[in-house]
Amino acid sequence: MKRFVVLDSFRGLCAVAVVLFHTYVVQSIAELEFFKNAFLFVEFFFILSGFVLFHTYGQRLNNATDYKDFFISRTARLYPLHLTMLGVYLALELGRSLAEKKGFSFNEPAFSGATSMHEFLPNLLLLQSWLNSAMTGSFNYPAWSISIEYYLYLIFGVMAVLARTSKVKVFAMVSLAAFITLWNGESWLKLEIFRGVSCFFAGACLYVLYDRIKDLDLDAVDFNLLEIALVLGSYRLLVSDIDHKGVYASLLFCVLILVFSLERGVVSRLLHHRFFVWLGALSFSIYLTHAAILFVFKSAVIVLSKVLHTDLTETLQGHDMPNMVKYISTHSVWLDNGIVVLQLAAVLLVSTLTYKYVEMPGVQLGKRLTRRKGSTPGPNLQGAAQ
Repeated sequence: MKRFVVLDSFRGLCAVAVVLFHTYVVQSIAELEFFKNAFLFVEFFFILSGFVLFHTYGQRLNNATDYKDFFISRTARLYPLHLTMLGVYLALELGRSLAEKKGFSFNEPAFSGATSMHEFLPNLLLLQSWLNSAMTGSFNYPAWSISIEYYLYLIFGVMAVLARTSKVKVFAMVSLAAFITLWNGESWLKLEIFRGVSCFFAGACLYVLYDRIKDLDLDAVDFNLLEIALVLGSYRLLVSDIDHKGVYASLLFCVLILVFSLERGVVSRLLHHRFFVWLGALSFSIYLTHAAILFVFKSAVIVLSKVLHTDLTETLQGHDMPNMVKYISTHSVWLDNGIVVLQLAAVLLVSTLTYKYVEMPGVQLGKRLTRRKGSTPGPNLQGAAQ
């Protein structure tokens, strides 16, 4: 089955951008306007997830047995790393509790707010983004999108089985309704749900369009210019200050994914380089492990501040939070950016390990548990960095 190498590479780059979005270091590259808006790449992950899932399963879900294998493979793909990181967060909270007894202070006390035990069960069941009673960004906060994506997988599978001949129309209507809800900005459900629903099912419909044009003679199209224009246009949109930017970004990402799925331009050739392919393979681990690693770095700086009797942090308004956040600040541009480089290196190192020892064993488990010959969990493309 075809693997979309360029889209996978894009996913890796977007995952790194999300890491920088969550990196609070005052005089660093992470404070550039582009990275302050990198939260919008979650829309890219959702679209790509729907696109790839339709590619893999669009014609393979026909009955309850197919759905059972689908459920097993998707669960085995997501849950091992999710559970691993949830366990890591419990250990970090215990460490924070011990540190507080030694006189150290953090943004919030241990096991309170986003990491209170009230939030544990919703996180365990990946329901934190669906329940109004739960905090969306609790415990391993990037997992909020995995929460949405996991249940969208299951909904996708049900729709594909029950509406086999008209599933694309159903997907299109669901996506459109979710986009309209986002545009209006009001709902009794969390708006994050509609971010996922709109983009995921748009991605599924997008694959149908790709399937119809992939074999057409498109020599008249200048793909070099088109790919460069889409990359520059995406950058310009992310740094802009406009209403409904999330909806516009989603639509632009749909065009970008469609064009780059054809892999015919100069940017596509660049993204075939093994470094970008490697980032793509690690992207799910990068996405789910980075928050814990950034927390460890910040905690280490807080401890170092106390040891050196000099404050290496500043409390400022977080660009993605309504409350004040502790930033790392060495008062040196070089040192601040050096810390960011170290954080990225640590994320990539840990992600390499979790990919090898957590993700891939989960995929193999999914293969063993699907009982029919030929049943596979699908290619290693995950929307949530999707």
